[in-house]
Amino acid sequence: MNASERKWQFMLVFLVLLVTAAGNTAMQSVLPVIGREIRIPDMAVAVIFSLSALFWTFSAPFWARQSDVRGRRLLMQVGLFGFLLSMFLCGMVIVAGVKGLIPPLVTFLLFTLARSLFGIFGSAGNPAAQAYVASRTAPAERTNALATLASAFGLGTILGPALAPFFILPVVGLAGPMLVFAGIALVTMLLVQRGLPDDEEDSAIVSAIV
Repeated sequence: MNASERKWQFMLVFLVLLVTAAGNTAMQSVLPVIGREIRIPDMAVAVIFSLSALFWTFSAPFWARQSDVRGRRLLMQVGLFGFLLSMFLCGMVIVAGVKGLIPPLVTFLLFTLARSLFGIFGSAGNPAAQAYVASRTAPAERTNALATLASAFGLGTILGPALAPFFILPVVGLAGPMLVFAGIALVTMLLVQRGLPDDEEDSAIVSAIV
């Protein structure tokens, strides 16, 4: 495998974490406005994210163990699908809530359930991505590789709020960023399926990182 293929593989793993981080911060940047539109208290919005984080804390170790059994590429796709499904459902709930199709309390409950899917299933992507890179990187380069991979979250937190205003679209309005990032996650899933080798294939993401 040549250097360009190895670099492409690393970029795909990087993209998995980047999309997740950017989508989450894009949602967070518009959620206060959404809360005021639907008349959901700020404390309730905080509870939604706290509950999702709690689910993430308990489910991430489980998915990390499963990645060793079922394969890292598959678990990255599980994480992306959990993110995709959560963002899509959150977006649809917000559309219904803002348009007055469902009352605020129902909007809160449905949004909480939809967001919880990310905490439960979206947490599969992070440990699988780290394990994938660690297992395919030479020991001397592993620290640099994992540090570069971790920077995807930092970059995502910058890009998400910056892009969110451009995704506030007609018809769906403030739910636009969630629905757009759900679509981006779908594309990323397909790229991972086609572009990353199965775990048993002996290829390394090595000097392509820098």
